[in-house]
Amino acid sequence: MDAMALTCRTYRFALSFVLAMALGASVDARDASNPLETLLIAFAQGKRDKDIAALSNIEWQGFAYPEDSEKDLSVTYHLRGRLRLNGFGEVDLPVGIGANATHKKGNEGDASIDVIFHSAKGVHAIELQKFYPSGNYQEILQRQLSVGTVTTLADNCKTDGYGDLPDDEHTAFFRIDLPAAPTPVFVRAGRNEDGGKNSPGETFFSFSLFTPGSDMTKRSCVNRVEPLR
Repeated sequence: MDAMALTCRTYRFALSFVLAMALGASVDARDASNPLETLLIAFAQGKRDKDIAALSNIEWQGFAYPEDSEKDLSVTYHLRGRLRLNGFGEVDLPVGIGANATHKKGNEGDASIDVIFHSAKGVHAIELQKFYPSGNYQEILQRQLSVGTVTTLADNCKTDGYGDLPDDEHTAFFRIDLPAAPTPVFVRAGRNEDGGKNSPGETFFSFSLFTPGSDMTKRSCVNRVEPLR
């Protein structure tokens, strides 16, 4: 496995760790509006980090700033938290990692969220992950919207994001169109069915404002709509 692929999988493990630790906290009543829909609208509208951190229907855990910066002296930093996806019921959820790992009853829709910012360009991407693998990506996304549509762009990908290894994450791509958003939000979805000692497997969604045409081509996916330009 090349270094870039290893980095990607390491990031996924870190997101699982954040989710496992966060599930140790109690879950209070949330705002009635759907948190993911609210977040995606703010994302597409280009809201600033402080505005996104003020969204009240997400349990934010605060900003995380890395020590290193890029060549132009800008910094990539994170706003992490958790939210609940609509349409899921009670399951056993892992809490903690390693020897201290336990389980508790919780909602399968409880998910970790990582909003990735670039100090010079604003919001770069959003990463979401929940425990347990789910293959009905489009249905999950559509359930989070009060209005708007989710369109499948491509699925049945043959290779990973580097075009080298077989796609073992069941990758698929989608476009979300929201009336309140000035631009579509694009989604790459996948799942880990293997799980492990401390995990029952995961489902993850990566949200971006950039068309994923080159990524779909590199992964040798089957297009379900007209090619993106």
